[in-house]
Amino acid sequence: MASSFSIQLLRVRSSSTSESALRDEIRAQTESDEEAVSIMRSIERFGDDPSISRYDMTPTRPRPHIAVARVSWNVHAVR
Repeated sequence: MASSFSIQLLRVRSSSTSESALRDEIRAQTESDEEAVSIMRSIERFGDDPSISRYDMTPTRPRPHIAVARVSWNVHAVR
């Protein structure tokens, strides 16, 4: 089962971490390319807001009437 995780932006902003490295880190947490891309899209929607210190990712409960193994994620910007 998927578990919550966070990404500290100070570390990302202060290093030479590229978008692909960030996606790889998210992929390692979710074990899914599709879920990593979805989370990256959510992060990109927040833009380059300097007040955001980290993003918390929380899996949502799958809907019982949908026969899909994919996990949905809530992405929360923490200021």
